[in-house]
Amino acid sequence: MRQIVWLMMCLALLTVSAMAADIVVLKSGEQLVGTWETVKGGNLTFKSDTLGEVTIPISKVKSFTTSTPAVIVKTGGATVQGQLQLLPSGNWQVTNAGQTQVVPAASVVAVMPQATFNSLVAHHAEAWQDWKGTANFGYALQSGDQETATISATVAATRERPEAPIFIHHWRTNYSLLMLFSNAQQDGVEIRSNTISTNLRQDYLFTPSDFVFAFGQLDHIQAQGLYLRQTYGGGFGHDVIHTSRTLFSVLGGITFVNSKFYTGGPAMRSGEALVGEKLTVALTKRISFNHYLNFYPNLTNTGQYRFDTTSNLGFKLSSRLTANIGLIDLYLSNPTPGNHENNVAFTAGLGVVF
Repeated sequence: MRQIVWLMMCLALLTVSAMAADIVVLKSGEQLVGTWETVKGGNLTFKSDTLGEVTIPISKVKSFTTSTPAVIVKTGGATVQGQLQLLPSGNWQVTNAGQTQVVPAASVVAVMPQATFNSLVAHHAEAWQDWKGTANFGYALQSGDQETATISATVAATRERPEAPIFIHHWRTNYSLLMLFSNAQQDGVEIRSNTISTNLRQDYLFTPSDFVFAFGQLDHIQAQGLYLRQTYGGGFGHDVIHTSRTLFSVLGGITFVNSKFYTGGPAMRSGEALVGEKLTVALTKRISFNHYLNFYPNLTNTGQYRFDTTSNLGFKLSSRLTANIGLIDLYLSNPTPGNHENNVAFTAGLGVVF
């Protein structure tokens, strides 16, 4: 009697398990049982109980039955929710609250479980989460008629919510830090040239490619006789390209600048326009390129201008470690007498990806 009861319990558990599973039947006759993850680009990502995660072209699927509610994201961002079934025609049948509708396959952008969709749309992260970027460090020594030591360090990071199946208005934070410390000695004379520049820009994306922004920047450039420059401004930007591998943005705006030089005297205040661009691209799985250029024509003292630009080529050595070479150029058309307009540095070193 006990054996019979035990056998019935096992059969009941197996039945419940099967009912809770997702089932894919291929046109070849093979059947897969497990958990589906998403349908995108004409492919079904399915985690089979026996084969693990597999990618199956929808064209090879005869029938597909899900055990939990799903969400279909249509062209234009509209969504349809309910129990899902793949029809022989390739279209999708969705049943919700007793009402059934057919969604043409041509209008489908993505299909996913409702729990997955909700987690992406309602994403929440703490202030220190969702950051992606690099931190690079370089050190150079030169020995000869002149003894020179140079340290360079850069940080470039962006914080943005993960991509959701539909566009959601959101914030994007961009942060950069540049430090160059150079010490040269010749015939007992020591010359130091230090540069520190940091920028924090906050974007608000109100469409998938358009944003408004506000930013603040602090600069200390000893080679130009600049003790401290404070720049605050804002404007409008547009993501010309925004894919998983490439982000290319252009922007324009107005800034207020407060500059103090080593020569003393009152701080110089002026208004400037801003025209800029930023490019981040993964050239290959192991090589990435990052570049930005900000150009500031002076509106108060016409004819004067400045720009700052950096370019960095990174080579991935491991999942976290990179080797980098870079170019930094900070230009000021009106430095104090005895100082250079251009502050150019070529850098090489190691970096960390986060």
